[in-house]
Amino acid sequence: MSEIIPAILAKTKEELLDKIIIVEPYIKRVHLDIADGIFVPNTTLDGYEEVEEIETSLKIEVHLMVSKPENHIVRWLETPADKFIFHIEATGKPRVVIDAVREGDGERQVGVALNPATPVSAIEPILELVDFVHFMTVEPGFYGGKFMESVLDKISDFHYFYPDKPIKVDGGITPENAPQLIEAGATMLVVGNYIFKNHDVKEAIQNLEATYER
Repeated sequence: MSEIIPAILAKTKEELLDKIIIVEPYIKRVHLDIADGIFVPNTTLDGYEEVEEIETSLKIEVHLMVSKPENHIVRWLETPADKFIFHIEATGKPRVVIDAVREGDGERQVGVALNPATPVSAIEPILELVDFVHFMTVEPGFYGGKFMESVLDKISDFHYFYPDKPIKVDGGITPENAPQLIEAGATMLVVGNYIFKNHDVKEAIQNLEATYER
């Protein structure tokens, strides 16, 4: 069964708290997007202090859509977040990021993200070192990007060659395309726009969860 993880893109602490409160009754984990205006054109809150101070039962994973994540990861390890995702396109030192997470709390995980146009070959040298692979099906940085069906083949091929590596997919996911992603091998679906733009968040999450049974 695939896990539905709401994606939060927030510019203020208040926006972050509001979105957590909205989804907290229905899920176990949230995905916090952090954008620096360099690696992606959008900017969000820095997030460190907000995550340190937040009171929630939810687990928090952090998606670093930032240039040189090796310069950010140590600060994030001071927060309660338990999963960290960095982009292979954003760093020439992926092992520094991975090693930093590994040297911290042993329960924490690290994943590597691929933009739609980035081939799997870009992460093969570090594939054994990460806990999961995070496939972007939109260009990162904003809610509401157009889902790129071309990434389905990349996910399917990856799952064929690496059947034991967990796959997270992020971007433009709806109940209509979720079954295709699950069939391709996705084990975790990160969803922002469909959930938070829906007038009924509970119903949106249930609609996504119902795709498991299709």
